[in-house]
Amino acid sequence: MFVKWTFILFGVATLVVFALGKVLAFLNPPRPGRPRPPMVRRMERSAGWLLLIPFALAVVMLVIALSTAP
Repeated sequence: MFVKWTFILFGVATLVVFALGKVLAFLNPPRPGRPRPPMVRRMERSAGWLLLIPFALAVVMLVIALSTAP
């Protein structure tokens, strides 16, 4: 039971961090004609590995845990 709620909490936290990143990016657009800072470009490239892939794994493990529960 604890493991299931941990997966759910991790999934919700991942979605919140992803949404917060999108809101911050929307509120702070880059200046016209200037490239984004290198750190922002690196974070955008790694966002899939940092957020989406672990979220997908957590959802898969949650589904497996729920489907095998008595």
